[in-house]
Amino acid sequence: MAKVLCVSPAYNEEKTVFKIVKGALKYTNGVIVVDDGSTDSTHKEAEKAGATVIRHNKNRGKGVALKTGFKSALEMDAETVIVLDADGQHNPEEIPKLLKTMNYKNSDIIIGSRFLGDIKGMPRIRILSNTLTTMVLRLFFGLPITDSQSGFRAYKRRVLEKVEFSAPRFSAETEILIDAKRKGFKILETRVQTVYGEEKSKMRNFEDTIRWIWGIDKQLIKTIRNKLST
Repeated sequence: MAKVLCVSPAYNEEKTVFKIVKGALKYTNGVIVVDDGSTDSTHKEAEKAGATVIRHNKNRGKGVALKTGFKSALEMDAETVIVLDADGQHNPEEIPKLLKTMNYKNSDIIIGSRFLGDIKGMPRIRILSNTLTTMVLRLFFGLPITDSQSGFRAYKRRVLEKVEFSAPRFSAETEILIDAKRKGFKILETRVQTVYGEEKSKMRNFEDTIRWIWGIDKQLIKTIRNKLST
């Protein structure tokens, strides 16, 4: 049976990481928590729940945490990698849905989309930013998605072996999708729940938006150059 591992980036998630790890372990062969410089007990709670924990000595950003987690998952011979944020905004009980969709549709990346269902409870600023970024990705890069900011995804091993990304923070997830589309990988979505409680997003709205725009500009230039050279 193909090995499935979960990679969970975490920054100061001591209140939620235990539950996330326990839930993910029910449907995967292991969970890798990348503790990205937390100052609380995130790593202790993750280890207590049964995760393999990799710690960064300082907060380096989600993109770097994903690189660390992907590298470890590939070294552990994962054939499929589930990415599940440790902040509790996604339900690990829906991991089978992503895996089922991936296998049934023979796809390379599955995004758990909150926008295919009821988004009640999602902060308005998140709805607006997600809608705008998704429109840009659909219009300029032909990405068939509705939820560009979802941190709940499934990747086939072959994607992680070939996709390149360099952004250190949240725009890394956008880079992954653009490069995967450029390299011909099949990207689909499946409906997942919207889960919002007292947790706060780790996104820095203004700073991360500027970085996202800059990253998109670079990707557009790269796309244009590729088309001109063919």
